[in-house]
Amino acid sequence: MIEAIRVFVRVVDAGSFSAAAELLGRNPSSLTRRIDQLEHELGAKLMIRSTRRLELTADGEQFYSQALEVLASLEAIQTRIGRRKRVVGGHLAINAFDTYGRETLVPLLPRFRALYPDATVSLSLDNQLVDLYQSPFDVAIRFGRPSDSGLCYRPLHSTTAVLMASPAYLQRHPPPEVPGDLCQHDCLAFFRQRQYTYWHFSKGDQRQKVRIKPVLSSPGGTPLLLWCREGQGVALLNRYFVDKDLLEGRLVALLPDWQASLTEHPTGEIYMVWTAAAATRPLVRAFIDFMVAERGS
Repeated sequence: MIEAIRVFVRVVDAGSFSAAAELLGRNPSSLTRRIDQLEHELGAKLMIRSTRRLELTADGEQFYSQALEVLASLEAIQTRIGRRKRVVGGHLAINAFDTYGRETLVPLLPRFRALYPDATVSLSLDNQLVDLYQSPFDVAIRFGRPSDSGLCYRPLHSTTAVLMASPAYLQRHPPPEVPGDLCQHDCLAFFRQRQYTYWHFSKGDQRQKVRIKPVLSSPGGTPLLLWCREGQGVALLNRYFVDKDLLEGRLVALLPDWQASLTEHPTGEIYMVWTAAAATRPLVRAFIDFMVAERGS
């Protein structure tokens, strides 16, 4: 069944049987038979196939997520006991947005290299979307599901934003009681190449969109967090990035009855994105499996 699971994952990642067959050097009909046998053994339909696209059923989505974890665990076991048939090496180039790269990837990458000592890794922190077809990067970490249907991707984390300020700032300014009060506060915001900046708030059926005028702005989250800690104003940042500051009292959450967000959607997804061509490299596949396993842990 392990081989069938590998075939299933490759078909899903490639987006079609023909694309997966080309990557694997196999006949598409042989992959179809493998998936048919897998569905028969599981007693569940995993995918809906048409001439134009392939879609996963609810069972297929669940099986895909668990299949990635199984394969990642299997590879980790093979690595630990020294039974890998080939050395995974070469260079891996990763692009990630600033805050996720600093807070998550920087501590993870030494652990990845400990598993694959023959590999070298470079990390670029950039809040602009990169074109994976034209850039030198193998994998990118982005907010939001990619609109390009030709890209492969996996969700890594769901995250919400939190409105906050430092105790020093709140000693000088009374905390806002409703979202509209933010017009009277010094706000720290991401730099946007448009005329106005808006923050969004929801509570039950209520929705509010507040236009703010940033006193300090930056394309990355790290300067905003540092300014917020120093008492320069109110910031709206993703919770995973500031949880430690909130727990240790360096920052205070504001408007706790409201869900704040940078867009109209209160919950955002962080995705790992790569091309089908990049996934043919063992090192890229190893990193994808590593990140999926880390997400599960």
